[in-house]
Amino acid sequence: MESRSAPIAPGPGAELAVFGPERQKLADVRLSQDRVTVGRLPDANDIALQPDAERLVTRVAHCAFERDGGRWFVVDGGSVNGTFLRRDDALERVTGRAALQDGDVVCVLASLAESGERKYFELAFHATGDSQATRAVALSPAKERRAECLRYDAAEARLVLVRGSETHEIQIRAQAHRLVRHMAERNASIGGAPALCTHEELMQAVWADEPMHTRTELAKLVWELRRQLEPFAAGHLVENERRRGYRIRTCSADA
Repeated sequence: MESRSAPIAPGPGAELAVFGPERQKLADVRLSQDRVTVGRLPDANDIALQPDAERLVTRVAHCAFERDGGRWFVVDGGSVNGTFLRRDDALERVTGRAALQDGDVVCVLASLAESGERKYFELAFHATGDSQATRAVALSPAKERRAECLRYDAAEARLVLVRGSETHEIQIRAQAHRLVRHMAERNASIGGAPALCTHEELMQAVWADEPMHTRTELAKLVWELRRQLEPFAAGHLVENERRRGYRIRTCSADA
């Protein structure tokens, strides 16, 4: 793999750890530009994914990383084999562009066996400590909750994003309503702070005693909820605590 973006002296932005299909480390890349392209050809891309023996990676701009203000996005370049985003053990195809969170992994198909087994180039995203995303807001937790939070009205089954004086209703499906309602009630029970809701209690809240539901389904449901928030750059209001569960940032009583 070749990269025209690394190494570069530290600066505002983010970093990628790039891995091959056998999980071998290929490079560490600092995203120092507003747009960094990823594809097969080293002369036409900032990051070239090689070797690509099966020619599954698009030659030019299979995908790109773009900075928009203090946020980073991955953008699919119309690739035939797709660009995928792994978050919380759920793998979803990127349609258009998707906002990135620290710890996300962008996956590009590298190998497809006759058995159906797929292997990927993986680009693990890490927001650096001095990035615009972390420097843009320097609020205390209490002020941050008042400035940007989620409000759930159980009586009307409405989820609303509150950002200062603005409000935006978020459309979610029935299962997500059960998820958010439970998490909001748990927050209220401890005074409004984001409560850790375990995988087990959330699966009970969403599916009750229905059999055959898995943590993967729960992760997909959380993914869908974040996707609805991403157009407002608010996906971070739903937090993951690895191997334990999730938290949601809801509004205080006076918000």
